[in-house]
Formats: sequence, C-alpha cells, structure tokens
Amino acid sequence: MTEVSEPQQMAMSSAAHHLIVPFAAASSARCQARLDQLTLRHLPVLLGRLQREQDVQCDEYSYSPPHEHVLARALGWPEASRQDGCMPWAAHLARRHGLEGASSLPWGVVTLCHWQIHADHVTMAHPADLHLSAAEGDALLAAMHPWFAEEGLHLVPLPVDKTGVLQWLACGPSLEGLRTASLDRVCGRNVEGWMALAAKASTSPTAAHSAPLRRLQSEMQMLLYTHPVNDARAEQGALPVNSFWLWGAGSLPAEPPPSAEVSAPEAGTPALLHPHVLRQLALPALREDWDAWEKAWHWLDEAVFGPLLAQLRGGQAPRVRITLCSERGATTWHNDQRPGLLRLLGRQLRPLQMARVLESL
Repeated sequence: MTEVSEPQQMAMSSAAHHLIVPFAAASSARCQARLDQLTLRHLPVLLGRLQREQDVQCDEYSYSPPHEHVLARALGWPEASRQDGCMPWAAHLARRHGLEGASSLPWGVVTLCHWQIHADHVTMAHPADLHLSAAEGDALLAAMHPWFAEEGLHLVPLPVDKTGVLQWLACGPSLEGLRTASLDRVCGRNVEGWMALAAKASTSPTAAHSAPLRRLQSEMQMLLYTHPVNDARAEQGALPVNSFWLWGAGSLPAEPPPSAEVSAPEAGTPALLHPHVLRQLALPALREDWDAWEKAWHWLDEAVFGPLLAQLRGGQAPRVRITLCSERGATTWHNDQRPGLLRLLGRQLRPLQMARVLESL
C-alpha cells in the first residue's frame, strides 16, 4: 500500500522507527483459535520494555482499516486528510513517483481484480492471485484508458508491486471528496457491502461523483468479459480480470518547503518517526491462510523484533514505536519516556502474554 521497508536492513539500523504491523490479529474464529498456539520469543519481551497506549478504535466495517489511520497520522497528514474512507493514498503514491500534479490534483488507485460470483453474493479474490504480467497490464490499459478518458480520468500505470498486484493511478476532478473503501477491507469479502463508488445519500457530493464511476465500472465489466487477455488466461486456467476497484481517492496538501518549521500534528505528541509498514501478515490473513500467517509471525519475530530487542538490551536504545493492528483497532508501544527502574524490572518479571495482547486489539 505505502511505506513498506526491508525489515532486515531496518531492524539492524540504530535509527528511530515506527513499525506498523497490519493484521497482527483478525476477527476470524480460526485466527482467534490460533492465538494461544502462537509462541513468539522476542516480541513479548520487547513490548514488556516499552510503554503501552491505546491508539485507534473503529469497527471492521469502517472504510479505512486501523493501520491506514495510524500510517496517515504517522506521515503527519492534516486531520482533513485522515477521514475514514477519504485518505488520499493515490495522491501520496503520485507524489512518491514524482508525477506532475501530485499535490494539486485529486487522484485514485485503480486496482485490477477478479470478482467471484456466488449464488447470493460477490466476493473479491486478492489481486495478487491474478499474477498479471506487464504485457497483460499494457494490453488492458490500452483497452480501458479511452473509457476512463471519456469520464475525465487519466490513467497512469504503476510498477507491479512485490506481491504481483497490478494497479494504476487515475487523475481527474471527479475523484475529489469521493469516499472509498480500502482494498484491505474488500479482499475476500462481499463487495456489495463495500461498493467504493456507492453513495449513502443521493444529494451528497460523493453521490454526484459516483454515478458516472459506477457506470464506468459496469462498462469495464462488459469490456473485460470478451477481452483477448481474458481469452488467453482462460486457456491457461488463470483467473480472469473482470472488474476494478477504486480506492484511496482525493488530493493531498502540498508539502511544506524544506526550510519551514514542521511541528507535531497534535499538542504533546513527540516528533514523528519515519513509519515502516510490515505487511508480511496481510496477504495470509486476507486469504485466511492461518498456517502461512503463523509462519509470517515467526519470521517477523526473528528477523525484525529479535534484532531490535538485542539493540535495546545492548544499550543501543533508538526511539521506537511499535503498533499492532487488527481489523478493529490498533495499540502502540513506545519508549518516548524512559520508565523508572522499578517499573522496568516489574515488566521484565511479568512477560507479556501475546495471545492476550492480540485478543485485545
């Protein structure tokens, strides 16, 4: 989605960092049953040396998941850019890729996807399951771009990410103020409850903008149904691309000049740390592959949190914030203020029980 780092390099660095872990737990009954079996060596001890604070609380039906709320605040975005369903991740990506108009125009992320049709509902497979090639993406872009252009939307392709997801950026005035559901909310779920282009009230600005976009989505479904790319994929037994999901819409205020003083966004908040989103748990959780999810947890514990704990034990104490996120909330541990010796010893004598920590998220 956004600020993703190489954990091996990051963990061994003595620099301060804010580690954000999406899908540390999920509401799935199968995930909850796994929590008591999850045995981590380093993270419980590491968290025991830090101070805990409640961070974000929402429900699993908010348009933006907790980790996006945490990341938007960690990036120092103003409150107007941190509203549920209105976080301008596309504009953020446009800025990172140096695109013209990144800080003055509204953008949206267009993710190619496969909708699975069931008897009474429609779910979205994870876009990574498509395994789209660059050539397929180019062919689909050439076919779809004229239809988007008729609605005043210009498409810009993005490089395929590490999980194999192919997506584009769209730029156009109709994307301003559009409330959309995050891709992390929709994958594996009934899309009808998450229609990113639907409006709650026919008189709202979102409704006025969403009507042509809903029409565009229907037109693209018809176009893709007979597209040669999908004909070739059918012969190979691959999932067809039969729709797209638009999310992360809006515009992002221009960054202040380098010489300007930048204060923390909220009074009393320490200076912002550079955020790193560790998404190793996300794909297994969205696929509900809890064996892979548990394996990813053990990898994070050894590759990221183990070296960080060693730094703290060795007296190399960088400022650190660790935020664990579920579908409904997020909790942060930090060392912004050094605890007293007795308090620290008490924590070390009472190691945290990770199952209870994750159940409380």
